Amino acid sequence: MTNDVEKIPTLLAPLIRAAAADIDAGSDLPARLRTELREAGAFRMLTPKNLGGAEAPLTTTMTVYEQLGRLDASVAWVVWNANFGFIGAMMEEAGTARIWGESEPVFANSGMPGVAVPVEDGYRVSGSWRLVSGVNGADWVIVIAGVVEDGSPRLTEAGTPDVRLFPVRRDQITIKNTWNVNGLRGSGSDDIVVDGAVVAEALVVRLDRPAVIDRPLYRGFIPALVIPGCTAVVVGLAQTAIDETVKLATVKTGMSGSRLAELAHTQSVVARSQSALDAARLLLFDTIANVDSSLRRRAAMRSAMSHAAQVVREVLVAMYELSSSSSLYIGNPIERLFRDGMVTLQHANHSATLFDAAGRVRFGLDPGVSLF
Repeated sequence: MTNDVEKIPTLLAPLIRAAAADIDAGSDLPARLRTELREAGAFRMLTPKNLGGAEAPLTTTMTVYEQLGRLDASVAWVVWNANFGFIGAMMEEAGTARIWGESEPVFANSGMPGVAVPVEDGYRVSGSWRLVSGVNGADWVIVIAGVVEDGSPRLTEAGTPDVRLFPVRRDQITIKNTWNVNGLRGSGSDDIVVDGAVVAEALVVRLDRPAVIDRPLYRGFIPALVIPGCTAVVVGLAQTAIDETVKLATVKTGMSGSRLAELAHTQSVVARSQSALDAARLLLFDTIANVDSSLRRRAAMRSAMSHAAQVVREVLVAMYELSSSSSLYIGNPIERLFRDGMVTLQHANHSATLFDAAGRVRFGLDPGVSLF
C-alpha cells in the first residue's frame, strides 16, 4: 500500500496538468479530479490500515505532498487538508463505525477554535471557522473546539484547556462562499459556520491521550501528522518555480541580446536559490523524520518549517525577478506559481513568529503556542 501511495503524483500527473486552467479559473477542484484523487487513495494516506487506509510513514506522506506541490499547489493543499483519517486511530470502534461504516469518508479541517458544551451523550459545538480548504468536497469537517462548562473553559488533568477534535457531518455545517482570492484558487478554502451541532461522545478525539491503535505512526505527537504538510507543499512549488525559470532562461533574451541563461547573474541566482532550497528541504525532512513527543524535537520541526518558508519566499521573488516581464502575464507558469506560493506562505504555520516560540523552548520556556 505504501508503494501505491508513492505512485499517486505520477499516476495523476497527466490529469492534474490537463486541469490546470480549470483549477486556476475556478474556486475549487474539478469534480472529476477530486474523484480520481479519492480513488487513488490520496485522501487516506494517514488512515489506519484496518479502516482501508495506507497508514503510510509520515515522510512518505510528506513526499507525496511535495510532489503534488510541484504539479499544482491547490491540488496538494486540498490533499494535505483532507488527510485527517488518523483520527480513526484515536477512536473506539463505536466512533469509527459511524464515520467509516458505509464508505470511505473525505475530510476537511480547520485549526481555529470554536466552543463545545457538554450535553447528554456528547457535545454541542458552535463557531465560525475560516479557510477550510476542500470543504465543498468533504463528507466530514474536523473542527477544534475548547470545552466550556458552566460558562468557563474546562481544564484537563494537567491544568491545560480541554481542547478536542470534533468531527461534524456535512449536513451540520453552513458553507459561506468567501474564497475570492488571487492565488491557490482551486483549494476552495471557504468559511463555515456550525450552530449548535451535536457531536456524539464516541466521535470526539482528545489530543492529550494516547491513540487507541498502538502502532508506530500513531505513537508520537499526533498534531505532527498534520502541521508540516503545508511546508512540504510549498517546497515542491518552489522547485517547480526554479525549473520553469531555468526553462524560460534558455530561450528568453535580455537587454544585451544574450539569452538569460548565458548571463552570470542568472546562473548565480539560480544556483544560490537551488542550494538554499535543497538545504531547507533536507532540514525539513530530517526534523519530520525525527519528530516525537519531546518539545525540543517539535520545536526543531517548527523552526525548520519557518526556515523553509523564508527560503521559499526568497526563491519565488528571485525567480519572478529573473523572469522579468514574462512573469507578468497570465498563462505564464511563473506568474501562477508566484501567486499560489505567496498565498501558501500566508498560512499561520509559516509565520516567522514561530521562530520566537522555538527559541523559547531552547531556553527552557513554554513555547506559548497551542498545539506546538
